[in-house]
Amino acid sequence: MQDSPEAEFEAGAAAFREGRAADGAEHLRNAAFAGHAEAQNQLARIYFARLKTRNDLMDLECAAQAGDHVALFVLSMCFLEGRLIDKDTDKALIALRYAAEKGNIMAQAMLQQHA
Repeated sequence: MQDSPEAEFEAGAAAFREGRAADGAEHLRNAAFAGHAEAQNQLARIYFARLKTRNDLMDLECAAQAGDHVALFVLSMCFLEGRLIDKDTDKALIALRYAAEKGNIMAQAMLQQHA
């Protein structure tokens, strides 16, 4: 990534407005991994909205295992809500902790609220 996290976020938002979803998601991903809070939030919403089948969940789990902290955060929400997976608070907390350690601001905030 050559641009600042804010520039990546803005480029992602512009790409989505122009109907270039794949390009927009890539820019959001760049901003999210650079610690941009709103990009993390928007990317999590995209991930969560795409979860419709068990295959989608497996893709999310693969991304989480590869170190995608936004995917880890969304996976923790799936465990908390029982979405496409058995509800499991312990696994949700583990995923939240990993996401927080990797810099996910939403996971950090959730853990602080429940500390």
